[in-house]
Amino acid sequence: MRTRLNVFEPGAAEAVKWYALAVRSMQSKPIAEPTSWRYQAAIHEYLDGSDPLAIEGEALPSTQEQDRFWNQCQHGSWYFLPWHRMYLLHFERIVAAEVLKQKGPADWALPYWNYGKNESSRLLPPAFRAPKMPDGSNNPLFVAQRREGVNAGNQFAQARDVNMRPALFEPDFEIPSVGGTSGFGGPITEFEHGGSVAGTLDALPHGSMHVAVGGTGPRAGWMSSFNTAALDPIFWLHHANIDRLWEVWLKRDASHTNPNTNDWLRSVAFEFKDALGKIVSMTPADVLDTSAATLSYVYDDTSDPFAEAPAAAAAARMAMPKKQRPEAEMVGATSQPFDLGDTPTHAVVPTVQPQVAARTGTAAMANTPPRVFLNIENISSASIAPAYDVYVNVPDGAHPKRHEDLFVGRLSMFGIVEASRPSQRHPGSGLHYVLDVTDIYERLSKLSAWDPSRLRVSFLPAEPTGGAKIQVGRVSLYFG
Repeated sequence: MRTRLNVFEPGAAEAVKWYALAVRSMQSKPIAEPTSWRYQAAIHEYLDGSDPLAIEGEALPSTQEQDRFWNQCQHGSWYFLPWHRMYLLHFERIVAAEVLKQKGPADWALPYWNYGKNESSRLLPPAFRAPKMPDGSNNPLFVAQRREGVNAGNQFAQARDVNMRPALFEPDFEIPSVGGTSGFGGPITEFEHGGSVAGTLDALPHGSMHVAVGGTGPRAGWMSSFNTAALDPIFWLHHANIDRLWEVWLKRDASHTNPNTNDWLRSVAFEFKDALGKIVSMTPADVLDTSAATLSYVYDDTSDPFAEAPAAAAAARMAMPKKQRPEAEMVGATSQPFDLGDTPTHAVVPTVQPQVAARTGTAAMANTPPRVFLNIENISSASIAPAYDVYVNVPDGAHPKRHEDLFVGRLSMFGIVEASRPSQRHPGSGLHYVLDVTDIYERLSKLSAWDPSRLRVSFLPAEPTGGAKIQVGRVSLYFG
């Protein structure tokens, strides 16, 4: 059994040392070797012509092998979490085999980066910042292609980038295919490389921390793009934390459960190559228990960072069987696309009252307050864009920053370029985020400050856009 440790804990220093030595060995191998650094990164995504480490005349794997094993990462899908768990598992075993070759510990495990613990934990871990190792050799964990100041030990991630509350308080794993509502793990899909509808954890802190490390604009670093993210050694510690948060979500509330349908458990299998180069096929059903013999790892800390229980209304909604819940009802939407920029952008959503009859099928429905969801649809850009903070009902003429009590969520733009690029699998319709605004709806309704005929939504960039042109296709409001 391997134990994955928080990289900031003293006991993880030895694991990081061996990680560096193994990474150096993997980086020395040609890209066609399955256990090489670049081959492993290409599993996430590889774009021919956009490889920053390409060597003229080098041999790539065959087209058939690339089609089978590369460009496999699952985003905007309920396979986001199980696929990345499989990916981490095989990567960890490849690194562990390298560690053994260098006479390291047999139980080596990949550390994780818990950037949500406190302010200092949001800094890049020290072992990843220095260009040189203590012996004067080049540090394989150092990457120059990061946001300015990251490698200097400066604070680069905002508290909102690491906010785990939306994900850990999300009651449901999957987003129904009908849309409109949120879900911890993502929407019901088939194989989905670079999908548009983000699960709550996929969006935050997963996507937000990718861009926080990599940065935005023309000089954005590796972590900000699918095809280069896994070239940065911090990628793997970031995803180990996302994998850990899946365990935290399951343990913090008995009503938090994984999907139990065969569609999710076994209908799609994913293939990898193990440390010996052998092909391994896995389904989500194979990776549900990390302590099982097939996975054999645990985390040193899966405690709940939020001590409070959900509010009574939220608890009632979670207790309602999914089959009894009403389908989400759209009560309003904007009619024209609009652009986001460096200054606050406001959109008015004309709305109507939700149909009361839809909630009177049973006594439980009638007595359970609805959940309210704000959908930001078809967000597109040809450039890596900054995150945007979203507010509702900011008074006309007022700046959103003066009304932080009306803040409802942060939109991470990780994957916006990929989601906006048409391909054989996707129309290039951009990203789609769902924000649960139930709490603010209930609070404003009690104050008679929620206008049932008009919702004003404001967008404020978390940092300068750097010239990125961002468009929002539609904003819609759902009750469900």
